[in-house]
Amino acid sequence: MSPLCVGHQFDIGAVLQRSGSNERLQAVKKRIQQLWNPKRVMLRDKVAFLLGSCQVWATAYWLGWSPSTFYKCYTFQVLVLMLVRWGWYRHKKWHYYLLDFCYFANLLLLIHLWVQPKSQLLRKVTFAYNTGPLTWSIVAFRNSLVYHDLDKVTSVFLHLAPACVTWTLHWHPDADRFGPRPDASEQDKQAWQHASFLQLVVLPLLPYVIWATAYYLKIFVVSAERIRQRGYITLFTYVTTTTKGVYAAIAKRVPLKYRPQVYLFLHMCFCGTTFTIAWLCWHHFHLHTMLLAAMGAASIWHGATFYFDVFAKKYLAEVAKIANASNKLAPSGSTSCAMQQKQS
Repeated sequence: MSPLCVGHQFDIGAVLQRSGSNERLQAVKKRIQQLWNPKRVMLRDKVAFLLGSCQVWATAYWLGWSPSTFYKCYTFQVLVLMLVRWGWYRHKKWHYYLLDFCYFANLLLLIHLWVQPKSQLLRKVTFAYNTGPLTWSIVAFRNSLVYHDLDKVTSVFLHLAPACVTWTLHWHPDADRFGPRPDASEQDKQAWQHASFLQLVVLPLLPYVIWATAYYLKIFVVSAERIRQRGYITLFTYVTTTTKGVYAAIAKRVPLKYRPQVYLFLHMCFCGTTFTIAWLCWHHFHLHTMLLAAMGAASIWHGATFYFDVFAKKYLAEVAKIANASNKLAPSGSTSCAMQQKQS
């Protein structure tokens, strides 16, 4: 999320009382006006838009220029974006989102890339995860490529980039690093290239069940009271209470105490269904390529919808609020400047 302003209050009267100086008050007022004037906010978002655009075309260029090394580009970006997201989500009380399945899938991919590059098991499990539920989550959760919004760009990256890495590893691999070992038998070499329905649909459900069990115990048992008391937001609460769709529609018809189990069951069904599509993509280059292109186009379409249907009106209204708040700062007395945060 790219906030237009920070959700804190600046009590100028309190500053004046502590400092006992009109000069001090004037300095604080001037600083606030400098930080939150509309021109500065718009300039910042323009720069963010430029950087977001550059990140997209640079990633696309690397993918086409050297697909066998694209995993290095992915690794650098995912580590930086995850570090930023951790700090931002911690501040917003959203850090329990980081326990969701897409982060688990990205972690498994990193383990495969840098710890176990010769593992047939990880090769096939990560292929199923990245080409299946991660890719289709772009449609399910309407991930939007909004260039000036780092949080939205990060969400698209976490779902689409792993699928691109999987595509390169399958169709344009660095054979020395990711292929079978040089002394592997002919049977092992063939097994590296082939995958059965069982290996790409049923086998990936095993580590999925491990993740789902750990997630259930953490979110709904161990930390349930802590989450409720501190007002933390999780994907479960977001999906079942604040959105429209299959999850929310079904959740409203299920008794409250059974909603976590139903939520995870539906999530597993979603994963199993998309694993089947991943199995088809394993055997068909053009299908696999068209799927990724379609999901990339979907994220762009969602971004365009956001810009033209939501953002234009909302952005101008919030810039106007910043201008009004800045103009209302008085040189004397106690004035409270309440900055509203843009919701995405």
